[in-house]
Amino acid sequence: MRYKNLTATALTAFSLFIPWSNGTAMEKAPDPPGCTASCGSCVYRQAGLCLQIPQAFDHLLLTQKGTGQYLFSVAERASIEAAKKEMPAYDGAGWLFAIGKVTESELHEMLCADMSGRELFAQDRAGNYFIFYHPTDVRYMRETTAAMRQDQATWSELCTWANNEVRQHFITDNGLIAINADNSPIGIHLARISYKPATKYTLAKNDKPPRTGNRLQAASFVNMLLYGNTFETIPDKKAPQGERITLTLPGEKVSLAFFQRDGSTYVLESRPNGEKTLYQAIPHEEHAEALAVMQDWYTALTQPVR
Repeated sequence: MRYKNLTATALTAFSLFIPWSNGTAMEKAPDPPGCTASCGSCVYRQAGLCLQIPQAFDHLLLTQKGTGQYLFSVAERASIEAAKKEMPAYDGAGWLFAIGKVTESELHEMLCADMSGRELFAQDRAGNYFIFYHPTDVRYMRETTAAMRQDQATWSELCTWANNEVRQHFITDNGLIAINADNSPIGIHLARISYKPATKYTLAKNDKPPRTGNRLQAASFVNMLLYGNTFETIPDKKAPQGERITLTLPGEKVSLAFFQRDGSTYVLESRPNGEKTLYQAIPHEEHAEALAVMQDWYTALTQPVR
Protein backbone atom coordinates (compact mmCIF):
# COMPACT_ATOMS: atom_id res chain seq x y z
CA MET A 1 0.00 0.00 0.00
CA ARG A 2 1.28 3.45 -0.92
CA TYR A 3 0.98 5.84 2.00
CA LYS A 4 0.10 9.51 1.47
CA ASN A 5 -0.03 12.03 4.28
CA LEU A 6 -0.96 15.09 2.23
CA THR A 7 -3.75 17.41 3.31
CA ALA A 8 -5.30 20.30 1.44
CA THR A 9 -3.37 22.62 3.74
CA ALA A 10 -0.14 20.84 2.94
CA LEU A 11 -0.61 21.54 -0.75
CA THR A 12 -0.22 25.22 0.07
CA ALA A 13 3.06 24.49 1.80
CA PHE A 14 5.23 27.14 3.35
CA SER A 15 8.07 26.46 0.95
CA LEU A 16 5.87 27.22 -2.06
CA PHE A 17 5.69 30.85 -0.96
CA ILE A 18 9.26 31.46 0.14
CA PRO A 19 12.21 31.75 -2.27
CA TRP A 20 14.62 29.18 -0.88
CA SER A 21 17.83 29.17 -2.89
CA ASN A 22 18.05 26.47 -5.54
CA GLY A 23 16.27 23.88 -3.39
CA THR A 24 19.67 22.56 -2.34
CA ALA A 25 21.39 22.28 1.00
CA MET A 26 23.51 25.24 1.91
CA GLU A 27 27.19 24.80 2.53
CA LYS A 28 28.51 24.77 6.05
CA ALA A 29 30.39 28.00 6.60
CA PRO A 30 33.22 28.87 8.97
CA ASP A 31 31.88 29.71 12.42
CA PRO A 32 30.71 33.35 12.49
CA PRO A 33 31.82 35.61 15.32
CA GLY A 34 29.96 34.77 18.50
CA CYS A 35 28.86 31.38 17.20
CA THR A 36 31.32 28.59 17.85
CA ALA A 37 30.25 25.07 17.06
CA SER A 38 30.62 22.51 19.78
CA CYS A 39 31.98 19.09 18.99
CA GLY A 40 28.39 17.88 18.74
CA SER A 41 26.98 20.44 16.28
CA CYS A 42 27.28 21.79 12.73
CA VAL A 43 27.05 25.52 12.02
CA TYR A 44 25.29 27.12 9.05
CA ARG A 45 25.55 30.83 8.31
CA GLN A 46 23.43 33.34 6.42
CA ALA A 47 23.44 37.16 6.44
CA GLY A 48 25.88 37.28 9.38
CA LEU A 49 23.75 34.96 11.50
CA CYS A 50 24.27 31.34 12.39
CA LEU A 51 22.15 28.28 12.97
CA GLN A 52 23.53 25.28 14.85
CA ILE A 53 22.28 21.80 13.97
CA PRO A 54 23.10 18.89 16.29
CA GLN A 55 25.56 16.60 14.55
CA ALA A 56 23.31 13.63 15.34
CA PHE A 57 20.54 15.26 13.27
CA ASP A 58 22.49 16.99 10.51
CA HIS A 59 22.59 14.03 8.10
CA LEU A 60 18.82 13.60 8.50
CA LEU A 61 18.06 17.20 7.53
CA LEU A 62 18.11 19.49 4.52
CA THR A 63 19.08 23.00 5.61
CA GLN A 64 18.44 25.74 3.07
CA LYS A 65 19.03 29.48 2.99
CA GLY A 66 16.49 31.98 1.77
CA THR A 67 16.50 35.48 0.34
CA GLY A 68 15.17 38.77 1.68
CA GLN A 69 13.35 38.22 4.97
CA TYR A 70 14.01 34.50 5.05
CA LEU A 71 17.22 33.15 6.58
CA PHE A 72 17.04 29.39 7.13
CA SER A 73 14.64 26.55 6.44
CA VAL A 74 15.07 23.01 7.79
CA ALA A 75 13.28 19.85 6.64
CA GLU A 76 13.67 16.10 7.08
CA ARG A 77 15.33 14.48 4.07
CA ALA A 78 13.50 11.14 4.26
CA SER A 79 10.10 12.84 4.06
CA ILE A 80 11.26 14.90 1.10
CA GLU A 81 12.40 11.76 -0.76
CA ALA A 82 9.16 9.91 0.02
CA ALA A 83 7.05 12.82 -1.22
CA LYS A 84 9.00 13.11 -4.48
CA LYS A 85 7.94 9.60 -5.43
CA GLU A 86 4.27 10.32 -4.77
CA MET A 87 3.90 13.97 -5.79
CA PRO A 88 7.01 15.43 -7.44
CA ALA A 89 5.55 18.96 -7.52
CA TYR A 90 4.98 19.06 -3.75
CA ASP A 91 7.98 20.47 -1.87
CA GLY A 92 6.57 21.02 1.61
CA ALA A 93 7.13 17.50 2.94
CA GLY A 94 9.30 17.08 6.02
CA TRP A 95 9.41 20.80 6.75
CA LEU A 96 10.20 21.39 10.43
CA PHE A 97 10.80 25.13 10.74
CA ALA A 98 12.24 28.27 9.23
CA ILE A 99 13.68 31.48 10.66
CA GLY A 100 13.12 34.91 9.17
CA LYS A 101 14.10 38.50 9.91
CA VAL A 102 11.67 41.41 9.54
CA THR A 103 11.69 45.14 10.14
CA GLU A 104 9.64 46.85 12.82
CA SER A 105 7.00 48.00 10.32
CA GLU A 106 6.75 44.51 8.84
CA LEU A 107 6.31 43.05 12.33
CA HIS A 108 3.57 45.55 13.16
CA GLU A 109 1.69 44.60 10.01
CA MET A 110 1.99 40.90 10.89
CA LEU A 111 0.70 41.40 14.43
CA CYS A 112 -2.48 43.04 13.14
CA ALA A 113 -3.60 39.77 11.54
CA ASP A 114 -3.64 36.06 12.29
CA MET A 115 -0.05 34.77 12.53
CA SER A 116 -0.81 31.05 12.47
CA GLY A 117 2.45 29.23 11.81
CA ARG A 118 4.53 32.31 12.68
CA GLU A 119 5.86 33.40 16.07
CA LEU A 120 7.92 36.41 17.10
CA PHE A 121 10.78 35.17 19.27
CA ALA A 122 13.72 37.62 19.21
CA GLN A 123 15.02 41.05 18.31
CA ASP A 124 18.47 42.50 17.68
CA ARG A 125 19.94 45.83 18.69
CA ALA A 126 19.53 47.23 15.16
CA GLY A 127 15.74 47.14 15.35
CA ASN A 128 15.14 43.90 13.46
CA TYR A 129 12.82 41.14 14.65
CA PHE A 130 13.03 37.38 14.18
CA ILE A 131 10.15 35.10 13.27
CA PHE A 132 9.97 31.35 13.85
CA TYR A 133 7.90 29.75 11.08
CA HIS A 134 6.47 26.29 11.63
CA PRO A 135 3.91 24.00 9.98
CA THR A 136 0.30 23.99 11.07
CA ASP A 137 -0.20 20.49 9.67
CA VAL A 138 1.77 17.24 9.67
CA ARG A 139 4.63 17.07 7.15
CA TYR A 140 5.85 13.59 8.03
CA MET A 141 5.98 11.38 4.91
CA ARG A 142 6.96 7.79 4.14
CA GLU A 143 6.09 5.47 1.29
CA THR A 144 4.46 2.82 3.47
CA THR A 145 2.64 2.64 6.79
CA ALA A 146 5.33 0.23 8.02
CA ALA A 147 8.01 2.84 7.31
CA MET A 148 5.88 5.46 9.05
CA ARG A 149 5.75 3.36 12.20
CA GLN A 150 9.44 2.47 12.02
CA ASP A 151 10.65 6.08 11.78
CA GLN A 152 8.05 7.73 14.02
CA ALA A 153 10.41 8.02 17.01
CA THR A 154 13.03 9.82 14.89
CA TRP A 155 10.45 12.23 13.50
CA SER A 156 9.15 12.95 17.00
CA GLU A 157 12.69 13.62 18.23
CA LEU A 158 13.29 16.08 15.39
CA CYS A 159 10.02 17.88 16.12
CA THR A 160 10.85 18.13 19.84
CA TRP A 161 14.24 19.64 19.05
CA ALA A 162 12.79 22.07 16.49
CA ASN A 163 9.97 23.28 18.74
CA ASN A 164 11.76 23.32 22.10
CA GLU A 165 15.43 24.09 21.50
CA VAL A 166 16.11 25.89 18.21
CA ARG A 167 14.88 29.35 19.19
CA GLN A 168 16.78 29.60 22.46
CA HIS A 169 20.04 28.40 20.87
CA PHE A 170 19.60 30.85 17.98
CA ILE A 171 19.09 33.73 20.44
CA THR A 172 22.17 32.76 22.47
CA ASP A 173 24.42 32.09 19.48
CA ASN A 174 23.60 35.37 17.77
CA GLY A 175 23.45 37.69 20.80
CA LEU A 176 19.75 38.43 20.36
CA ILE A 177 17.12 39.53 22.87
CA ALA A 178 14.17 37.24 23.54
CA ILE A 179 10.76 38.79 22.91
CA ASN A 180 7.25 37.41 22.40
CA ALA A 181 3.96 38.92 21.32
CA ASP A 182 0.45 37.65 21.80
CA ASN A 183 -1.44 36.89 18.60
CA SER A 184 -4.75 35.71 19.97
CA PRO A 185 -7.80 37.77 18.92
CA ILE A 186 -7.07 39.92 22.00
CA GLY A 187 -3.53 40.56 20.80
CA ILE A 188 -4.73 41.37 17.29
CA HIS A 189 -7.22 43.94 18.61
CA LEU A 190 -4.49 45.54 20.74
CA ALA A 191 -2.01 45.61 17.86
CA ARG A 192 -4.51 47.36 15.62
CA ILE A 193 -4.95 50.14 18.17
CA SER A 194 -1.23 50.93 17.99
CA TYR A 195 -0.38 49.96 14.42
CA LYS A 196 -3.53 50.69 12.39
CA PRO A 197 -4.04 54.49 12.48
CA ALA A 198 -7.75 54.34 11.64
CA THR A 199 -8.59 52.13 14.64
CA LYS A 200 -10.68 53.96 17.25
CA TYR A 201 -11.23 52.88 20.85
CA THR A 202 -12.85 53.86 24.13
CA LEU A 203 -12.26 52.78 27.73
CA ALA A 204 -14.92 52.55 30.42
CA LYS A 205 -14.69 51.71 34.12
CA ASN A 206 -17.61 49.63 35.36
CA ASP A 207 -20.77 51.44 34.23
CA LYS A 208 -19.27 54.91 33.94
CA PRO A 209 -19.36 56.78 30.60
CA PRO A 210 -16.55 55.75 28.25
CA ARG A 211 -13.48 57.87 27.61
CA THR A 212 -12.01 58.25 24.15
CA GLY A 213 -8.29 57.85 23.66
CA ASN A 214 -5.78 58.10 20.85
CA ARG A 215 -2.81 56.04 19.66
CA LEU A 216 -0.24 58.12 21.54
CA GLN A 217 -2.05 57.61 24.84
CA ALA A 218 -2.40 53.89 24.12
CA ALA A 219 1.16 53.11 23.03
CA SER A 220 2.92 52.23 26.29
CA PHE A 221 -0.07 50.34 27.68
CA VAL A 222 -0.60 48.32 24.50
CA ASN A 223 3.08 47.41 24.52
CA MET A 224 2.84 46.01 28.06
CA LEU A 225 -0.31 44.05 27.23
CA LEU A 226 0.80 42.80 23.81
CA TYR A 227 4.41 41.90 24.56
CA GLY A 228 3.99 41.12 28.26
CA ASN A 229 1.03 38.73 28.24
CA THR A 230 -0.37 35.62 26.68
CA PHE A 231 -4.14 35.50 26.31
CA GLU A 232 -5.37 31.91 26.38
CA THR A 233 -8.91 30.83 25.56
CA ILE A 234 -10.68 29.00 28.35
CA PRO A 235 -14.02 27.14 28.10
CA ASP A 236 -15.68 28.84 31.07
CA LYS A 237 -17.87 31.90 30.50
CA LYS A 238 -17.20 33.74 33.74
CA ALA A 239 -19.27 36.90 34.00
CA PRO A 240 -17.24 40.01 34.90
CA GLN A 241 -17.33 40.76 38.62
CA GLY A 242 -15.83 43.50 40.77
CA GLU A 243 -14.00 46.30 39.04
CA ARG A 244 -13.78 45.95 35.28
CA ILE A 245 -12.24 48.04 32.54
CA THR A 246 -13.92 47.63 29.16
CA LEU A 247 -12.03 48.36 25.96
CA THR A 248 -14.36 48.91 23.02
CA LEU A 249 -13.34 49.06 19.36
CA PRO A 250 -16.39 50.44 17.52
CA GLY A 251 -14.96 49.73 14.08
CA GLU A 252 -14.26 46.11 15.00
CA LYS A 253 -17.67 45.76 16.68
CA VAL A 254 -16.09 44.17 19.72
CA SER A 255 -15.69 44.95 23.43
CA LEU A 256 -13.11 43.45 25.79
CA ALA A 257 -13.95 43.46 29.51
CA PHE A 258 -10.90 43.02 31.76
CA PHE A 259 -11.67 41.78 35.29
CA GLN A 260 -10.23 39.61 38.06
CA ARG A 261 -11.47 36.51 39.79
CA ASP A 262 -9.57 34.27 42.24
CA GLY A 263 -6.36 36.24 41.70
CA SER A 264 -6.30 35.88 37.91
CA THR A 265 -7.20 38.40 35.22
CA TYR A 266 -9.69 37.45 32.54
CA VAL A 267 -10.86 39.14 29.35
CA LEU A 268 -14.39 38.60 28.08
CA GLU A 269 -14.65 39.31 24.36
CA SER A 270 -18.21 40.24 23.34
CA ARG A 271 -19.76 40.89 19.93
CA PRO A 272 -23.16 42.35 18.95
CA ASN A 273 -24.49 38.95 17.85
CA GLY A 274 -24.16 37.69 21.42
CA GLU A 275 -21.02 35.67 20.77
CA LYS A 276 -18.71 35.67 23.81
CA THR A 277 -15.23 34.22 24.30
CA LEU A 278 -13.31 34.20 27.58
CA TYR A 279 -9.53 34.48 27.82
CA GLN A 280 -7.17 34.26 30.75
CA ALA A 281 -4.39 36.86 30.76
CA ILE A 282 -1.09 35.26 31.75
CA PRO A 283 1.58 37.90 32.42
CA HIS A 284 5.22 37.21 31.59
CA GLU A 285 6.38 39.91 33.98
CA GLU A 286 4.82 41.41 37.11
CA HIS A 287 4.63 44.95 35.68
CA ALA A 288 2.50 43.67 32.78
CA GLU A 289 -0.42 42.36 34.87
CA ALA A 290 -3.30 43.05 32.51
CA LEU A 291 -5.98 44.55 34.76
CA ALA A 292 -3.45 46.85 36.45
CA VAL A 293 -2.26 48.02 33.02
CA MET A 294 -5.85 48.66 31.95
CA GLN A 295 -6.53 50.66 35.13
CA ASP A 296 -3.46 52.83 34.49
CA TRP A 297 -4.49 53.28 30.84
CA TYR A 298 -7.98 54.39 31.86
CA THR A 299 -6.54 56.87 34.36
CA ALA A 300 -4.14 58.25 31.74
CA LEU A 301 -7.04 59.27 29.50
CA THR A 302 -7.88 62.04 31.98
CA GLN A 303 -4.45 63.56 31.47
CA PRO A 304 -3.43 65.77 28.53
CA VAL A 305 -1.36 64.20 25.76
CA ARG A 306 2.24 65.36 25.88
